[in-house]
Amino acid sequence: MLVIAGACMYAPYGPFFAIIPEILPANVAGGAMALINSMGALGSFGGSYLVGYLNSATGSPGASFLLMSVSLLLAVLLTLCLKPGASDRQAPKASPQPLASAHS
Repeated sequence: MLVIAGACMYAPYGPFFAIIPEILPANVAGGAMALINSMGALGSFGGSYLVGYLNSATGSPGASFLLMSVSLLLAVLLTLCLKPGASDRQAPKASPQPLASAHS
């Protein structure tokens, strides 16, 4: 069961990181992925302290499980709000050519 749980825990990573280049322009996709990784690391660092605090404050892990459940449901809702499409990856339009100078 632990092997199945581990596989289920890491299974969404492939599709998750594949959708980022689909919905963002190529020039910001790398920075967005770095920001996502940074926020994940910050959440795992602060989340463990928050879970520990909730466990000690309430005396049971129920509040921690509720916090984690609400966080996952919020993540699902935010993911469902994403609507990748072909129009999201349009190439930037070329800037108009500068006008000829009157002094030349």
